[in-house]
Amino acid sequence: MQSYLKLYRYLFWTGYIAVLITTFLPINHFVGKISFGPDAFAIRSDYLLHFAVYLLICLFYLLGAKLGLKLFDVNPLRKFIVLILLLATVTELAQLWVPSRAFNVFDVIANITGVLSGWSVIRIAKTN
Repeated sequence: MQSYLKLYRYLFWTGYIAVLITTFLPINHFVGKISFGPDAFAIRSDYLLHFAVYLLICLFYLLGAKLGLKLFDVNPLRKFIVLILLLATVTELAQLWVPSRAFNVFDVIANITGVLSGWSVIRIAKTN
């Protein structure tokens, strides 16, 4: 079990650092829009990506919790949520100073919405 715990923590921190590193890479990409209904509204696909990344990070935490693995020994969920919310905001704020990257408040909203959705899934799954 100890080796699974080490692997779980290693994967988490590797992913965490990878998200931080990508913040500082000069990535230029075409952002497509996904339309919902005729002239209803359009959503940029990168907002969905931001949402999905943070939701998946939370699901990774849930998987570990279901397997009895903890990222932290004391208050693991609270520390995890604070750490991920910090990542979600810092990665966007840092882009204010990265050439060819731009801060976007809607990216922050998508990140935080992904975290809150993931936190909700974790809470629901833990009560069942």
